Amino acid sequence: GSGKSILLKLLLMQCVKKGAKVAVADFKGGVDFPEIWHKKCRMILDKDELLNYLTDLVNELEHRKKIFRAYGCADINEYSKQRYEFYSRIIFACDEVAELLDKNGLNKEEKDFVYKVENKLSIIARQGRAFGIHLILATQRPDATILTGQIRNNIDCRICGRADSILSQIILDNGDASNRIPKGAQGRFLMHDGTIFQGYLFDQKSL
Repeated sequence: GSGKSILLKLLLMQCVKKGAKVAVADFKGGVDFPEIWHKKCRMILDKDELLNYLTDLVNELEHRKKIFRAYGCADINEYSKQRYEFYSRIIFACDEVAELLDKNGLNKEEKDFVYKVENKLSIIARQGRAFGIHLILATQRPDATILTGQIRNNIDCRICGRADSILSQIILDNGDASNRIPKGAQGRFLMHDGTIFQGYLFDQKSL
């Protein structure tokens, strides 16, 4: 009820408008994303499709790494300034990543699948930013049972909505969200650097 899903859509809308290629994993059948999102983004509704997509994303990362190295460029910004071949930024988003990464109650085969997904996400989290490949992972509780330390430590921007002190500590490494966001506030968020901002409702048809 803090507005997490709406904030995710606001971020993705801006990514689309800025020309990024956006892919969204949604295992509720896409019901949370109206038809317009299916036209503007790649909607991934199947877990096997997801693993194939993440594999392709890691391959694209390695491809860009080789190209940038060949031109002596450290990152996508430097590469773009040299006016070489244009590379779009790629955004992979998951609205409730716990549905994907929670291993509780899974059998061995299902856990192996999750480990494969975690491996791909870890690679992208560690290396993707320089090459224009980004993750937006949303979840109600991003503790160690959901996000591995390697993924958490490489997510450089964290945002917390209305939360108690324990949840705020998990997300931001401090209890500020419980103190600075009123209990009745919707769409109010606190960033890792202490910035408070207000999200807003928007007409998804305008995407």
